[in-house]
Amino acid sequence: MGRGRGRGLLVAVAVGAVVGAGAMVDGAAAAGPAIGLDAIRSNSSGTQASATAHVTPAKKGATVRLQALTLVTTNTDEVTKPTWKTLDTAKEDAQGEVTFALDDPLEVEHRYRAVTGSDDQVVSNEVTFAAPATTKRTGLSTVYLNTNEGHSINTRKRYFEGQFTMTASSALPRCTAVPTQSHVIAKGRGNYSWTFAKKSFTVKLDAKTDLCGMGKSKKWALIANAYDRSLLRESAAFDLGSKLTNLGWTPRSAPVDLYVNGSYRGSYLLVERITIADDRVAIDELVNGSEDPTGANDREPNVTGGYLLEWDFRHDADHNVHAGRRGWVGIKEPEDEDDGTGITKKQVSYVNSYLDATDKALYGSSWKSDTKGWKAYIDEKSAVDYYLAQELTKPVDGNMWASVYMYKPRGGKLHFGPMWDYDLAEGSARRAGGTVSPTGWYLKNPVATSAKQSSSTWFNRLNDDPDFRRAVRARWKEVYPQLKGEDAFLAAQRTVIARSADANFDKWSVKSHLSKAQVVKGSWSKEVSYLRGWLKKRISWMDDQYR
Repeated sequence: MGRGRGRGLLVAVAVGAVVGAGAMVDGAAAAGPAIGLDAIRSNSSGTQASATAHVTPAKKGATVRLQALTLVTTNTDEVTKPTWKTLDTAKEDAQGEVTFALDDPLEVEHRYRAVTGSDDQVVSNEVTFAAPATTKRTGLSTVYLNTNEGHSINTRKRYFEGQFTMTASSALPRCTAVPTQSHVIAKGRGNYSWTFAKKSFTVKLDAKTDLCGMGKSKKWALIANAYDRSLLRESAAFDLGSKLTNLGWTPRSAPVDLYVNGSYRGSYLLVERITIADDRVAIDELVNGSEDPTGANDREPNVTGGYLLEWDFRHDADHNVHAGRRGWVGIKEPEDEDDGTGITKKQVSYVNSYLDATDKALYGSSWKSDTKGWKAYIDEKSAVDYYLAQELTKPVDGNMWASVYMYKPRGGKLHFGPMWDYDLAEGSARRAGGTVSPTGWYLKNPVATSAKQSSSTWFNRLNDDPDFRRAVRARWKEVYPQLKGEDAFLAAQRTVIARSADANFDKWSVKSHLSKAQVVKGSWSKEVSYLRGWLKKRISWMDDQYR
């Protein structure tokens, strides 16, 4: 008996229960009820299923095929017409039954039928079936991400359509207002981190949804934290950022367990993605194309914002510009649209000119002037808070190399933030510039490291200005009482994710190195202790410098 994988296209809409024999699909009328398909049954883990069919004596000895009906995708053009897909082929046994086996059956409800004949002219009744979901029972919410045809999300270049389901958490009170189920499109995410076996994912729900009290949005990220063996660095950095309120907004997050197509992937962090929105980066959004028929967004004041930008040496955004001689900055929003609309040439030119002017002001003869220098272009309060966040956490990419975000509101100055990407931070990697040490400056002083786009960055230059240094010192004294409480946050988070971490490291090694630079302590408990000790020392050292 042959075996087939129970894989069909996934959508979030359930199909009707049972359709009688002789039903018509794609215009082809079925023959009489010569085959009957019984209910499909699964083992408790949902990893295997079986189905039984009965044939009339007239069809004795016939080869019978079990098929599932693929479902039309609604958010991509992957499938425009439903088709019956053969999953398994078998003949009747000595008891007169035909038994089918399904490995890895679909987790989303589909229609199934049994057929025989060269042109599938003999068709059974239809039954519906979905494999049961399983869970690690860690107390965290479980996210089930099921993709079309059960395909692995194996690329960052295109989206896969499917279903997103999230269960309630007993360990995290703000995640009790679920379950949530939604259509979704998902793809891989990350650059260096995409090379790891434990992958991160970008997801976009079909409707704005509030997950774990983080506000309604379609755009979310599932962060693997593969490099960070404590599983806590991202959430710690975001918690620190939430205390630096001049950043405007810092992404919120919630730990979850993740299954993809029924396969357990580990302990993940569900995070708000950086985007322009009322409760995220709250600036005017430039909407072009047919919604701007007069071209007003190419003229002042509209052309002055809003823009979401990222320093990124890879320059892999839709449009990338130079910030003077300091390096590449990608325009993240507005972005190109599939219909050819989106950001315009004049808007790209405006961003390029503004960044060039900012760089010239920083390095010009009047650079300390309030009206002609950098303060005329950069929002000082956000620059101070962002500098403190990056200096405190020492992210490898954070020295104006990559994942350094800025935004420009309409008619306003350039703001630094939001914070992003802290798996290679807080002492997790031995890289040039002293990233592993809880003492010493990282952004403040020019350092010999490849993780910079220029020998002198904007923050190098800003720290040459006594006014900026005084503002940083004053701000540190304001926020230090909140920052020194970070260890209490980490202690609480350790308790919340403890069982999830145990399950994660049953699947993924806690001892192996992903790079020569990676700091590995050998156990999750030691990793958490190391992180807590590192942050305590870092906060204490910085406080000594600013007192």
